[in-house]
Amino acid sequence: MPTTEDYVASAILANASAWVAFFGLNEAPYLLIIFLYIVGAVLAGFLVARKAGGEVFWKVGLKSGFGAFVLHMFFFTAIEIVMNVILWTLEFHVTVLSVFLLGGVSGALLFSLVRRGGVVKSG
Repeated sequence: MPTTEDYVASAILANASAWVAFFGLNEAPYLLIIFLYIVGAVLAGFLVARKAGGEVFWKVGLKSGFGAFVLHMFFFTAIEIVMNVILWTLEFHVTVLSVFLLGGVSGALLFSLVRRGGVVKSG
């Protein structure tokens, strides 16, 4: 059973690479940031599902993805308030929400398939 710390760690993992690209590169392409969010969400969903054991994979993936989106919105809202500027449009944040939810469930499903031997056959 994953703890709150596991979900917080997965939220940080899902956001970390895109934050590095967004704040590290002057003009990070939109598709690069979305791709990094996808990779982070799938990896976070996979790792939390591994910790969950027998819990239903889609619930774990949704919790992981939603936690990542809450962290994303918290930091970007704080940055936008402090800087008094809009960094991203509402459409981008809705896209990020979709990416986190679908990526978290996809990562958890991937773990579920690996655990059952659906992806990797043991010899």
